[in-house]
Amino acid sequence: MAALIQLAIIGAWGGMLLLHARRLFRLATVPVTGDRRRYLRSKAERMWWWLGREEFWARIQRDAVRCVETTLVVLAIATGF
Repeated sequence: MAALIQLAIIGAWGGMLLLHARRLFRLATVPVTGDRRRYLRSKAERMWWWLGREEFWARIQRDAVRCVETTLVVLAIATGF
């Protein structure tokens, strides 16, 4: 039972991390395939620029609060509250 609870929490946080990492790559228009070495420096600068934007962090904050809420609910259910 404890392993399932841990997997649910890890899944929620891991899913959020993957979702926003993909979003950052999409916003910076980094190609998923192909010769990335040629574009690495310019795309890294563009990703760094997006990391400084409020629009990027607004969704992450909302999703992080949702994951914290899910974590607390799962822990409350697991402990019997």
